[in-house]
Amino acid sequence: MERTRLIQIGFIVLLAICAAQAGWWLLDQVLDTRANRAAIEEHLLRDRQVARMLLDQGADPAEVEALFDELIFRPGGEVHIDPDHLAALHEQGRRRLSRYAWEGAFFLGVLLSGIVVLWRTLGEEALLRRRQQNFLAAVGHELKSPLASIRLAAETLKLRDPPAERRQKLLGRVLANLYRVEAMVRNLLDAARLDEGRLHLAPERVVLARAARNALTGAEDRLDAAGAELSVEVPEELEVLADPAAVETVIGNLVDNARKAVARAGGGRIEVRARRRGRRVEIEVRDEGVGFAPSLAPRLFDKFYRPGDEMRRSGEGSGLGLYIVRRLQRLAGGGIEAHSDGPGHGASFTAWWPAAGGQR
Repeated sequence: MERTRLIQIGFIVLLAICAAQAGWWLLDQVLDTRANRAAIEEHLLRDRQVARMLLDQGADPAEVEALFDELIFRPGGEVHIDPDHLAALHEQGRRRLSRYAWEGAFFLGVLLSGIVVLWRTLGEEALLRRRQQNFLAAVGHELKSPLASIRLAAETLKLRDPPAERRQKLLGRVLANLYRVEAMVRNLLDAARLDEGRLHLAPERVVLARAARNALTGAEDRLDAAGAELSVEVPEELEVLADPAAVETVIGNLVDNARKAVARAGGGRIEVRARRRGRRVEIEVRDEGVGFAPSLAPRLFDKFYRPGDEMRRSGEGSGLGLYIVRRLQRLAGGGIEAHSDGPGHGASFTAWWPAAGGQR
């Protein structure tokens, strides 16, 4: 962060120096143009005096007029500077100053635009670096906690033979933690393949209800541990044109995201609803969790982003689940959007795919 801040300060200093240099250059051109114009006007006045002197000395007016093109000779010996010549002189100076002003402004504009782009790039890079550091800490916690729980359950089963009910609870805890580890590893692999462009989807007719059941298989224990009550209403006749594995990943990540929000709120209800709208099929995952500020909705799908103080760990998650959902939906020709009325009011996430219709 210190290095990034120093680079940003360096760019500000560079901009200030270049702006001062351009301003001085423009000022110098203004002063030079005015000095040249004043010198030419003074030269014209001297020519006028010389012409009058020659006429007073009895010189031929025709010969004197031929010597000074910029002067106008009137009857009676009057000599004046040609106003058209003065106007052309002023117009030439104005055009010169205008040209220098445009060149200076263009130079400063290009320089300022470049520094703004570099400034934002450095800022985003620093933010991404901090998110990655937070992500590494989150991954460590996401792997350490379930592994420690699995180890404790295994040691308990090894040292003594508990009653059947206790044994089932321990095995259920082992399976839930294994599911948690598996989900984390799957997200890591999916994110890597998406970033490298190695994840290829094979669209086909997918029964949405079947995909939802597959996505939620094994999640009961984790939902119970979070105090989440799950309600699923997905009509059997709804079919989408998408990759089956991708659809299951999207639904699983959305429900898991709702589970984390409900767990942080101390429990609540999660509703999964699906419907068809025109040529697309939507599935909505609504929860009674902690919610979020409406202005944060677009940022929730950024890589490594975590709502709240994203640089400090306050719950489960690595910041990859919703990022993967958005990338998969874009590849599938669908979409995803988030909505919340504010912290403490729950949230809803709506994903959609092209309806299968009569396509094969």
